Amino acid sequence: MPKDAPAGLAPGFLVAAPALADPNFNGSLVLMAEHHAQGALGFVVNRPGPITVADVLGGLDEKLRERAEGAGRADDPVLVGGPVQPERLWILFRPGPAAPEEGAVALGGGLALGGSRELLEALVRSRDPGPYLLLLGYAGWAPLQIEREVSEGAWVPMPLQGDLVFDVPMEKRWETAVRRLGLDPAGFLVGGGGAEA
Repeated sequence: MPKDAPAGLAPGFLVAAPALADPNFNGSLVLMAEHHAQGALGFVVNRPGPITVADVLGGLDEKLRERAEGAGRADDPVLVGGPVQPERLWILFRPGPAAPEEGAVALGGGLALGGSRELLEALVRSRDPGPYLLLLGYAGWAPLQIEREVSEGAWVPMPLQGDLVFDVPMEKRWETAVRRLGLDPAGFLVGGGGAEA
């Protein structure tokens, strides 16, 4: 394990350093869902993709799309969660009294994650599901890869703060995270390095 490598990055965030040039992660805020000896799994939570919630739901069930339109969510962008399995849909949501929890894993910080069609349908059909995001793909790291990238300065770890996902506008999430770390978004230097999916 690299010297000064962090332990237990999940649940939490990784904030991309400005020097991180990988187009998959440049300027990104990654929600880390898993981190263990076999590797790590996370989701970029500030990169809108080219399709909308209506596009995804319309491909599943026209009534679901209509329901999303009625709730004012049809035009919400589906996020690019990462470069791995870009066809795989994930649902990130805030559990609540009306939000279904079956088929989901609690991450902490008032966030839960799932990937089943049943969970998606239950959220869309719920009277008040609370906030949710749809993501396509994820970010994955091989054993010790993310530890190396953090020690090289490509990423800055940050404790999980659920409000960053649902209470901060998408285009402000990275900047807000940087400021919460006490750094200047105009450019901070924590070393060099790069990330791979």
